Amino acid sequence: MTEVASLFLIVVLVYLLQCICWVPPRAIIFALGFRGRGNRRKPGFIWNALDTAGLLANPLPPLTPLVVQQWPAFELTPDSIKFPGKTGELVVISWEKLEVSHSEGKLSCNGSLVFKGSEAQVQQYTQLLDQLRRARRGQREQIIQTWLRKMAGGQTPTRRLLVFAKRSRWLRVFSNFQFFFLFVLAPLAFREFGTRVFWRVILILVVISIAIALEFWSVHKELFPRARDTRFKAGLVVLLSPMAAIRASDVVARDLLSGYHPVAAAGAVLSEEEFRRFAAEQLRLCRFGDYLDKQFQRALTNAVEGAIAQRGIVATELLLPPEAESGCVVYCPRCLAQYTKTREACSDCGYEVLATLAPAQESAKARKRAD
Repeated sequence: MTEVASLFLIVVLVYLLQCICWVPPRAIIFALGFRGRGNRRKPGFIWNALDTAGLLANPLPPLTPLVVQQWPAFELTPDSIKFPGKTGELVVISWEKLEVSHSEGKLSCNGSLVFKGSEAQVQQYTQLLDQLRRARRGQREQIIQTWLRKMAGGQTPTRRLLVFAKRSRWLRVFSNFQFFFLFVLAPLAFREFGTRVFWRVILILVVISIAIALEFWSVHKELFPRARDTRFKAGLVVLLSPMAAIRASDVVARDLLSGYHPVAAAGAVLSEEEFRRFAAEQLRLCRFGDYLDKQFQRALTNAVEGAIAQRGIVATELLLPPEAESGCVVYCPRCLAQYTKTREACSDCGYEVLATLAPAQESAKARKRAD
């Protein structure tokens, strides 16, 4: 293998590593098309030791950026904030005793880490917690409900996707051209003219990378004006690495809908049929999830049901029992696993209140009435 071929192979491997999107295991991931619509993607593998999951983004043009949705584990009530500790224990901190601190991507309450994510999302939650800490007790419930309704519904996610699709047009054109030049034109030039064109190739890559970096800086600043640290670090990497420059759109798209509930993001990204399936899954998690506070659970469920209703869908239709499989008599309302014998809890998700399955004909009739 020649030196040029070896170099090309190394560049390909580095680029493939650049295409891996690292997310928390519970994160929801959407792949965006050129006009903002897209589909849901699931993490390819989970790295339990580091509590992270990886997904290989589409490495070939047209490059498809990924949107990552991460709903926080903390729960808010008029009296306190609740969240699971490092060892799974319940941590409850009253608003009068709350001390909030944050770094670029970490939010801590009284020294305990409560959220780890994007800089923009951490700033958003810091502002929310400070507002609740300063408010009177009688005002906190309204603040929490307003926040949940805003993050679960509304037209803002759709507008942000439209802005991203419009403003990132040239960024994505430059990125796709960078890919084409690096992996097609440059190898052909080396094959035809040898190493004599090495510095010319480098010069062209530098020019394209500068164009991508400038366009990235402009788009990111418009969409995330306060995320200065993220913008500076990502912009510097894009400027110095041609492989990172190709994936510049990923940095912007990743946190594009940060802070919004996955149902709100799905309503902006997914098609009608895909949204119904996703909304049903999220609604079951809200209604039958293991929440620390029942009051917060009810408020979140109401907000999600309201967001679903905005799409013209009746929430109760999404909770209809599944069609009974052969010999099955009970099912789990949370994950829809079915069992042939009555049991105390679901073996898949651990939910402890299983429901009786209606006969197949009755389930079919109920589904037909819903349609």
